[in-house]
Formats: sequence, C-alpha cells, structure tokens
Amino acid sequence: MIDRTTIKFEDMPKALVYLIEKVEELDRKLESLNDASAPKKDVWMSIKELCTYLPTRPATQTVYGWTSAHLIPFHKKGKRIMFLKSEIDKWLIGEQLKSIREIEADAEAFCAGIKERKP
Repeated sequence: MIDRTTIKFEDMPKALVYLIEKVEELDRKLESLNDASAPKKDVWMSIKELCTYLPTRPATQTVYGWTSAHLIPFHKKGKRIMFLKSEIDKWLIGEQLKSIREIEADAEAFCAGIKERKP
C-alpha cells in the first residue's frame, strides 16, 4: 500500500496501480448491488409446485377448492391452472385479492347504503 500523505514522482506508477485497483473494486461492488436490486423475472408455478411452495403444504384438492372459490390468485391457461409467484407472495403476506363472496358482500353493503340515503 502507498502512503497517501506524500506521493513522490517515483511512486506515481504504484499510486496509479493502487487507484485502478480501487476503482475496479468499486465497480464490482456497484455491479453486485445493481444485480441484487434488479427486478427478478416472475415465475409461473403449476399446482404441484404451488403445493410444495406454500408453507402449509396443502393437498392439491385444497388448492383446487381455493381456486374455485377465488380465494387464491390464479390464472387459467386452457385447462391448466397456473400461479404467479409474485401474486402468491403478496397473497401470503395478506395483500390477497378479494374473493367473489367478499366482492358481492361489499357490493350489497354499498347498494344498501345508497338505498338508505334515498328519500
């Protein structure tokens, strides 16, 4: 390492090498930060993959029941039911989509509120 307080002309090549190494080190660190913060591509999961991904390890039939009641976010591709990992993660932490029953109950409550306000 070079003494940073006084650099003589003879020390310039060593100082330049030191600076280049430091810049390259900073560049590597910045690249690793950019890679870590880059948005990750979403992953599609089949129903079997979902069952192994979920912490409770539900049975396949349980998940089919959730999809028929619209309690879990899913996508239907032909006859296949697929799940996006990002949507499942949101659903797991409580940002789940409302089920049809919940939407209907909200709509009924809203309509009842409108009827009460009318003279």
